Amino acid sequence: MEGENRLYTVLAVAGGFFCLAASLFFQSAPAAALGAFFFFLTLALWKYGYALFPILMKNAKVVEAGRNFEIPPSQDVIVGRGNGIFLASVFLAARLYESSSENGGGHERMAGEMFEKAISSAGFPFKVCCLVCPLDLRNELEEMRTRRSVAESRRSTLRTASKKDPDAARLDREIAMWGRQIDSLTAGEKPLEVVFYLSTTGSGITKEEAIAHARAQSEELAVVVGSALACEVVQLKGEEMKKLFWWEFFSPSDSDELADQMF
Repeated sequence: MEGENRLYTVLAVAGGFFCLAASLFFQSAPAAALGAFFFFLTLALWKYGYALFPILMKNAKVVEAGRNFEIPPSQDVIVGRGNGIFLASVFLAARLYESSSENGGGHERMAGEMFEKAISSAGFPFKVCCLVCPLDLRNELEEMRTRRSVAESRRSTLRTASKKDPDAARLDREIAMWGRQIDSLTAGEKPLEVVFYLSTTGSGITKEEAIAHARAQSEELAVVVGSALACEVVQLKGEEMKKLFWWEFFSPSDSDELADQMF
């Protein structure tokens, strides 16, 4: 499931190289055109595969089936069956662009209270998941220190210059800027990469009823949680949805794997 998009991209690259080799060997213009098509397809799959596959699956009415579940052509819900009824799960991502602790002024406590109210106001169970990964910023820090050293070296050549000199003033501001950034990354709390997502499951006697309940619950959940946390909550489809479904069993093992899976 994790490697489907990558597999299709590799196949498109292989098809492009094959057509290119055929065009050179047979001096065939159609083969060259086909090779160019495969290469453009590779770029599209690599960059926008997560958005293209749900559209293709929906238009082709393809149903993906696993051992105990299936994904309808809409690619926005995962359907299974248990205890004689159908179950449908929808996944949502909460896009948090800032930490409540950064705002101060009791904002962290207020955010906690709002989220508690959101949980109590929902009339159905839902799952809240938080995948946390410490960020390794050693390379970024080294680059910042290097740039600060370069600026300090250039400033030392202007040691005798007046502070009113435009170049000296600009270098002073640049040195101070790099110093602030280095201090913010080395002092205080360590930076973290957080993937915050939710899921809810609807049930029904028929598959359509379960899907309808799950979609209705996801819409309500997006409004409630989005208002409580003042963030954007979006429903995930296609490869992004499958990724979170896979994370229910196996989460990324290291930061590089997480970055690779986050496109």
